Amino acid sequence: MAGYIVRIALPDRPGALGLVASRIGAVGGDIVAINILEREDGRAVDEFVVEIGLDLIDLLQSEIHEVDGVSVLEIRAADTTTPAG
Repeated sequence: MAGYIVRIALPDRPGALGLVASRIGAVGGDIVAINILEREDGRAVDEFVVEIGLDLIDLLQSEIHEVDGVSVLEIRAADTTTPAG
């Protein structure tokens, strides 16, 4: 499995983040970190660090889009380098 950063926009309401996390888990993704980047006007932008097989990225994106009001803004490989010092 490889690490990917998945940036999403979603409604800022109770349960929305959980629904996205459930979809990620349903396709075999392992969430190793979540960052809330912004919250404004009833919307939020969050980033997940997900470990998942490359062959499942399209399915992951499709599953996340199934959550009402959620859109995938970006999926990119996570930086696997370790900072020095």
